[in-house]
Amino acid sequence: MAKQHKSKKRAGQMRLTDFDLKQMDEKYLAARTQEQLMRLSVRLLEDLKEARDRLNRTPGNSSMPPSSQAPWDRPGARPDEADEDEAATGVEQALELAPEIDVAQGQQGPIDKPDAVSESVSIQAPAHKRAPGRQPGAQGHGRTQHIEPTQHMVHHPACCASCGEGWNIQAPAKAYTAYDEIDLAQREPGELGMRLICTRHALYAMTCDCGHQTRAQLYRADEEALWDSVELGQWRLVGPRLAALMVYFGLRMRLSHERIKELLWELFGLALSKGTIGKTIREAGRAAAPLLDEIAAEIEAAELVQADETSWPEAGKLLWLWALVTQHAVLFLVGLRNNEMIDNVLGNAFKGTLMSDGYGVYRRFLDRLRCWAHLSRKLRGLADSTDGRVAKIGGELQCRFLALQNAVYAARASPNLPAPSQMYAGDIACFKTLCEQHHDDQHNGLRAVVREFLLDWEVIVRQLAQPHLPLTNNEAERSLRHWVIARSLSHGTRTASGSRAFSVLASVIETCRRRQACSRTFLANVISHARRGIALPCLPSPVIA
Repeated sequence: MAKQHKSKKRAGQMRLTDFDLKQMDEKYLAARTQEQLMRLSVRLLEDLKEARDRLNRTPGNSSMPPSSQAPWDRPGARPDEADEDEAATGVEQALELAPEIDVAQGQQGPIDKPDAVSESVSIQAPAHKRAPGRQPGAQGHGRTQHIEPTQHMVHHPACCASCGEGWNIQAPAKAYTAYDEIDLAQREPGELGMRLICTRHALYAMTCDCGHQTRAQLYRADEEALWDSVELGQWRLVGPRLAALMVYFGLRMRLSHERIKELLWELFGLALSKGTIGKTIREAGRAAAPLLDEIAAEIEAAELVQADETSWPEAGKLLWLWALVTQHAVLFLVGLRNNEMIDNVLGNAFKGTLMSDGYGVYRRFLDRLRCWAHLSRKLRGLADSTDGRVAKIGGELQCRFLALQNAVYAARASPNLPAPSQMYAGDIACFKTLCEQHHDDQHNGLRAVVREFLLDWEVIVRQLAQPHLPLTNNEAERSLRHWVIARSLSHGTRTASGSRAFSVLASVIETCRRRQACSRTFLANVISHARRGIALPCLPSPVIA
């Protein structure tokens, strides 16, 4: 037992650390004897196998949580073949592997695709997978909870459908159908809390003097291809204020349909099915959809727009959630990671400044800013490299870049001082020279990072001449953070209409929050107007501090 303990201890001492690896290069290996190289090779081989085993761990072969797996590595999350090249670039950007860039030509060179998007690794969902929800032919269930109406409302036809004449006072009228609507009561001034009311809507049929009988009809929106199976109209069990509350629970509070169902029962004693809750939220998305044009128009006219994107699964298919953020508006879009998504919002009419990370689709905008936080992380990655030479170069680049960043902060604190581009012209030139020296470096990571700096040089150093401009796109990242947590809980959406409803409602909620307006009250008004087929209210006006 003592010998085994001694052997394990000696094996542990032989493990190579990052400090050891930084001291090793080709010159060091050339000075070693054959016996020393053999011993070192064995140790390196053991370390390599252990590192590979750690890299190959997945939730399927270890105790790692499912959330630790990259979105593009999950079963069924394969990009659309038509946009495979663009999706592959997206995977590389998400892995923060800067592209091979020819600075002289300003073009992107060939890059090996990750295994995640390789043709040989596509994972197809089983053909026999059961569709969500009630299956065709299954017996339905009606409402079992009986609620007495607290108030009544009658609906008469406006005029005779045949002759178009108005009604005689003595014209006979008879109720031919009715439905109940459950909603939150309108609070009186000074009243606290919430209470439910049940309104019974009775629809009447009236007989004209011409002998024609006309029935009252409620508004019902026409079907739309973009909103498959999502109905919009007045005949609804859930009233507009209660519908807005469900949207608030589902999106802002990140509750599942099961939790919303439980909460409605605990708070109000109201029993609703998960299907009714899901339909209500999607209907709210369709009702508010026209507001996206108003939000998009404000973003297109803004002076500064911050953009970012994150993965978003839709029934196992890998899509992306885009965020375009201004001071008083936020627009979310769910779709592919390609040029078309950004062009649909920021077209040729956009004359403002775009702040983004280094993703290639943003490079077509001439008036652009680069996020320094993303660049700083890449330099830190070089400084933490196990290659001693690369770590030294990366550390020098990181220190110089940090000094320039501090110079921007100092210029903001003292506006009377000259711009950092003048005060630190020598440091800026040294930083660029250092990048140019390693433009063709043999180390892939170092070469990629310095080429990225050189390709976007004028965009990156722009804040040094105009220190009032933002250094990061944190506003866009913060706007996505809430929905990234929601994605971890819900695993995305399951249908195209669900994704569309999510992006619409998230945009309206975040825009209202930026304008210090109650999103729930505003959405209730929007749903009420849309169900009656009348013009929607405008977005709340921003609060100017």
